[in-house]
Amino acid sequence: MNVKLKRLIKLFAASFLIIILLPSSTLITSAASDAKVYGYSPMLEDKGNIYYIQTVKGDDNTYNIVRLEIATGNKTKLMSTKNDILNMMIHNKTLYYTSYDYDQNVGINRIYSLSLDSKDKKTVSNGSLIALDDNNIYYTDTKDKGIKLYKREYNSKKAVLIHTGNTTFNFIKKLDDSLYFTQFNETSSKLTTYVLMPKQTKLTVLTTDKVTLDGSEQTYPMVSDISKINGDIYYQYGTFEGSGYYWYGTLIKLDSSSKKKTVIVEQTYEEKIYNNGSSIFFNYIDSSEKHFKYNTKTGKTSTYEYKVNGSESFDIIGDKTYSTKADGKAFITVSRFTSGTNKTNLEKSFIKLSVKQSKKYDYSADVIKYGDYLLIPVTCMDYNDTSYGWRGKCISIKWFVADSDGKVLAQFQ
Repeated sequence: MNVKLKRLIKLFAASFLIIILLPSSTLITSAASDAKVYGYSPMLEDKGNIYYIQTVKGDDNTYNIVRLEIATGNKTKLMSTKNDILNMMIHNKTLYYTSYDYDQNVGINRIYSLSLDSKDKKTVSNGSLIALDDNNIYYTDTKDKGIKLYKREYNSKKAVLIHTGNTTFNFIKKLDDSLYFTQFNETSSKLTTYVLMPKQTKLTVLTTDKVTLDGSEQTYPMVSDISKINGDIYYQYGTFEGSGYYWYGTLIKLDSSSKKKTVIVEQTYEEKIYNNGSSIFFNYIDSSEKHFKYNTKTGKTSTYEYKVNGSESFDIIGDKTYSTKADGKAFITVSRFTSGTNKTNLEKSFIKLSVKQSKKYDYSADVIKYGDYLLIPVTCMDYNDTSYGWRGKCISIKWFVADSDGKVLAQFQ
């Protein structure tokens, strides 16, 4: 829930563009000084390995797909490209990814596959990768000023058209093997949420919401996140607004049996639905130290408080909330406590990272979960560099990998 860092990440993400693919496979012994792994770039965990994108700045940026073997700390560069990589997924020892390519100076999304054994790279299709299951690749492609959703068997070149939508058609999430999508109709002011269940070839309308625009929006309305808790569907829709590109969302409960919709909260400022299975945690736009939790069984909302000191930030991961704090000298400390409380069951210094800090810079950290591992990116920023404006200059991002007991297992940058 590190809101400041998340907003900065969104702004940084918009500034990176692209160009062509150059395959390679090299064991990495040390990272280049101008190389960074940004928090907004694709990352995944598979069978004890972390796959990430390393951006190397230059006249033309280079993007490396790197595999970190957590048990040994070995890092292997699987391939390099001059084109931005938008997402990655793995199925049956093959990594699939979407690349932003250029065809005759026209940008186009294209899907590739990369064998993890032979490093053989193949072009799958034009479009953007959405999801994988045991039998199919799901992807979207922009055609005729609209977006088409397809599915295709792995060993087939014939795609099945599932849906044709307008330019606001967007994938939300995969839940229990079902895929969820959203689309806004500007004429009717209706935001529709769709579901594609396993083996279906057509989308089913899950629900619709009337959304009135007032001109302050930076984006069309969208569903930012969706979760299934105790059989009921919870989803959040809203828009990014203002010069700061801030999220204004509404959290909805859709009862599984009656299909009745209940507004849980309006004017939330985080796009993700944070929950531990029994409670949903959220903040209002104007709340600071006061936080809120909605009990999914009783339907009641209560408050709790904790103070944020200096560089301290918080990330809710299920029933644990992680607090990270830079001491300004030599350590980044990660503590944790029971989510939805004022630091009940606090474990101080759950993880202590050795990071030498300069007084010239600002340091912050997050905690992110991939598979069974906790990843902690420590970001060093220079907000005094006027050439970068109020966004500041990113000096370095160092990533630490820890297990659920707080033992640091590996690191990369």
